Amino acid sequence: MVKKKVMLYCQVGSSLDMAKFSIKSAVENAGLLPGVEFGIVFLCWKTSDEVYEWLKENNYTYVDMEYDEGKGFLWNLYKGWNLGYTEGFKEADYVCPIATDHAFYKDWLQNLYKNAAPNRIVNCKLIEPGTLPTLHTARNLGLTIEGEFDYKGFEEFAGGIYESGKDTLIMGEEAYPHRLDAMPFMVSRDVWERFGPMAQELITDQRDWAGGHVTGDTDFFNRCKAGGVEVTKALDAISYHCGGVETKRNEQKGVYT
Repeated sequence: MVKKKVMLYCQVGSSLDMAKFSIKSAVENAGLLPGVEFGIVFLCWKTSDEVYEWLKENNYTYVDMEYDEGKGFLWNLYKGWNLGYTEGFKEADYVCPIATDHAFYKDWLQNLYKNAAPNRIVNCKLIEPGTLPTLHTARNLGLTIEGEFDYKGFEEFAGGIYESGKDTLIMGEEAYPHRLDAMPFMVSRDVWERFGPMAQELITDQRDWAGGHVTGDTDFFNRCKAGGVEVTKALDAISYHCGGVETKRNEQKGVYT
């Protein structure tokens, strides 16, 4: 087995359209430097037959994940993230989560990787639609499905962010008006072995704005920062998150659930 320097993991559910869109966007815009290999492992939860067929047709590596209906969405989400790191670090030194509700601007993975270090987490610059309250930059660019995503608007908006933030790594929250932590983010094996896994239950933490509780990724970042890990953001590694990782079109009603 050839050891890769970077592994991506992606939880994939029922929507084949979203899976195709996001993986194409992630791979075509990775922009990795010569000599840097990366792979993808898919985590299957509530996965449709058509998505399974697509994974098999493309010889993608995938792992089945049992969804515990009694535990709720977030518990299962972080169960999947923990599984993703376990699988990713079997082959790579750095692991990065992606999702099927994301689109990626050029060189996103290259620009995460060029800033990676053993005692550092490198976050992307995240754009969200703004349809729900967000602490990230907001611009509604549509859904991550062919025919419903605003490619022109994304190129223009993300392009401006890319040019103004090129080769810029934010090293501290005091220097940046938005959240530093943002998916996708690149984590080293050393950091994960010291501070993983992520909690699957909500964690009581009075620093959070939502009722004194934080989710598993925020708790992970808090523990990493308290332990001396550099939590950073690369302003030229840009991702758009439309929201709704398990979104699927309801063709009869024309809505997303």
